[in-house]
Amino acid sequence: MNKYDTVIGYIEYLDSDGCVQERIPYVDAEEFKTRIYASLYCGEPIIPVVFPENLSQPLTFEKGTVFPWGLRSEKHELLPYEIYQTNNREIAFLRYDYTKDHINAASYKLVYRGQMECWQTLDSLYCLHNQENRPNGRKMRSLSVSDIIVTHEGDGAHAYYVEPIGYKQVDDLLPGLEQAKKRRVEREER
Repeated sequence: MNKYDTVIGYIEYLDSDGCVQERIPYVDAEEFKTRIYASLYCGEPIIPVVFPENLSQPLTFEKGTVFPWGLRSEKHELLPYEIYQTNNREIAFLRYDYTKDHINAASYKLVYRGQMECWQTLDSLYCLHNQENRPNGRKMRSLSVSDIIVTHEGDGAHAYYVEPIGYKQVDDLLPGLEQAKKRRVEREER
């Protein structure tokens, strides 16, 4: 799939607790339906999500097809996200365990605002912002440990501290990061 393909929907793969573990997008209706049927046949817990406005004709399923975990229809939307970085030597490039007593949202600066697909994950954003041709590559360093990614979804914003492996949710820093964003917007307006 390349960035010019029209995504017609995605499949949410659920874990044993019913939480979304992974989202896989599809651009071909027949491949999408085949994968849905295969998962339903195996009893794999999935929720297909369809973008009707991206289909040339409605997606139809065999009569009697049951979706035990549901089937959703959504409008294809991009979700905003931001990246904050710090140059504070007490916290830059260090794990959260080492910095939690020194971390201060005022030490962070908003370096990038973008939009992500709803199936993108923190890991896919990490990969995107560590490529040689990454977005805003001339003005910001690659995404690293101690950076913060803020995602915005229907249930609000969430902040994630980049760890050597994985991410630590740090929503308590959101008010301070919001102030950093406002300072940047004020500077840009001058």
